[in-house]
Amino acid sequence: MKKFNIKTYFEVFKRLIRGYLEKKIQRRMVLNFVGLGVLPILIVSFILIRLTENTVQSYIFERNMEIARGASNEISLFIREPVTILGTIAQTRDILEMERFTQSRVINKIQLNNSLFQKIYILDRSGIAVVTTSFGEELKDYSEDPALRAAMTGQTYFSPVYFTRSSFPAMSVALPIRKYNTVEAVLVGEIDLQNIWRVADSIQVGKTGFAFVLSSDGSVIAHPEKQKVLNKESLADYFFYQELMEGKSGTAFFSDNGNKMIASYVPIPVLNWGIVVQQTEKEAFELVRKMTNQVLIFVLLTTVLAILLATGTIRRITQPIETLVNGVRQYAEGHLTHRIKIERQDELVVLAEEFNKMAESLEKNQRQLRRMERLAAISRFASLVSHEIRNPLNAMNINMQILRRLVTQEETAPDKKIKYLNIISSEINRMNSLVSNFLAITRPPELNLIRSDIHQILEEVVITLEAQARSMGILVKRKYSANSCYGMFDYNQLKQVFQNILLNAFEAMPEGGEVSIETHLSTSDKKKKSQIRKVSIQVTDTGSGIPNQKLGEIFEFYYTTKKTGTGLGLAIAKQIVEGHKGDIRITSKEASGTTVFIELPLEG
Repeated sequence: MKKFNIKTYFEVFKRLIRGYLEKKIQRRMVLNFVGLGVLPILIVSFILIRLTENTVQSYIFERNMEIARGASNEISLFIREPVTILGTIAQTRDILEMERFTQSRVINKIQLNNSLFQKIYILDRSGIAVVTTSFGEELKDYSEDPALRAAMTGQTYFSPVYFTRSSFPAMSVALPIRKYNTVEAVLVGEIDLQNIWRVADSIQVGKTGFAFVLSSDGSVIAHPEKQKVLNKESLADYFFYQELMEGKSGTAFFSDNGNKMIASYVPIPVLNWGIVVQQTEKEAFELVRKMTNQVLIFVLLTTVLAILLATGTIRRITQPIETLVNGVRQYAEGHLTHRIKIERQDELVVLAEEFNKMAESLEKNQRQLRRMERLAAISRFASLVSHEIRNPLNAMNINMQILRRLVTQEETAPDKKIKYLNIISSEINRMNSLVSNFLAITRPPELNLIRSDIHQILEEVVITLEAQARSMGILVKRKYSANSCYGMFDYNQLKQVFQNILLNAFEAMPEGGEVSIETHLSTSDKKKKSQIRKVSIQVTDTGSGIPNQKLGEIFEFYYTTKKTGTGLGLAIAKQIVEGHKGDIRITSKEASGTTVFIELPLEG
């Protein structure tokens, strides 16, 4: 099976366009007018759409990035505040010198004044809570807490996000308390992260846009859908998580549950978190789609209007040309009485008048040519008569002299006298046939047109000759069109035409053979407004055929290829067919057979 590529499809499309344009000048002119009018609009519209897409995309990306940066800064400030407070306490010189009661008063006061802290406590080097704001947790052992180990090494420690018993997010921050550059204790504060939720929940971009926060391990720690947070749903597989862990920010497209989204992501310093602002692509670029649709509608309306205006304008230009073309086509088909009429006052009127004068001249020359042909036929006939008529006259004269002698002889038998009378009668009939042929040549056949079915005429001729065909070993095949073929025909004269053609076919097959008769319906010219239906009759034999050099004279009067032929059958058949405004032609090949084509007009 042949495979088509883009080049093949392009070639097919190019051939279709070329075929469309080659058929009519009006189509090419309309296409040129529309192209000149619409093409600039299409180019400008395309540039405008692309510019709008780029502008809107840049605006959307920049807007969402600004939102993400603002949220990142706000969260960073939120985290820095408790870290700063804890750092101030840890760096207080006499914090370790205070009594436990005084330490407790200090950290409780700080918690009361800062709602960010859920609790604050101080661990000694072994991890025992020596002071705490949470009642009942004094002397609680935190020796296995990673916060203790990290802070004892002198680092500031941020714990992963966890949830309190009330299912609110929280995290612990541990700072070392030094004395003479030696870590003597650890200050730990548990920070309430509900403010981060409020920051994320406050971000609403359109109807579908929102923000969420990712922790360093890719878990969702703030999201409008709280169940994702409680389930610690991980988005570590998404491309923007890797970007955030590398400290990069940006905007890109991605797919979320089959929905096309755009994401603007910004890292949150200190915590190694990231915030992502996402929005559906459909909503983000709704303005671009609306504008694109409006531009396309505008272009479509402009194109339709341009086609209508171009068609109307060009129609006024090409209609007279079409009238000229149709007129010339009428002349080519032999309708020289047709006259071209153009109701305009321009150069085309002059051209139409010249065509009409040409048709008049051709019609006059045609009449003269037909007259000359008839005179030539009469001359040939006179030559034939001068030779042929003497024989029957001499025969009649001799037989009348013999008959005159026999009339007075009573002993002569009557049969003998009748024999000479029959000879005289036969010669008179022969002379009458010559005179009838002369009349057939000198005047065209007078047609008695009645509404008839061509199939019925053909069938009557076939039935009449079928017995003769069988006796000669000839098979007659019929293949008629399924549609009726009614027209105004001279029934008897068309019978004569078909009978002559079939008899010629029979004589061409003395050893037997096959004759096929086919009929087809057609239309004279599909480009015309008034189409003429026609029936084509095709008679094909398998006989000896006609030499190619003799085909040009086959319809001439008194021309025959048969020893006993008169040379009038096909000539008269041509007169009858042309009298019906039809056409007859013959194709033949020696030793292969002959085909006669007849085309006759039908009713509309």
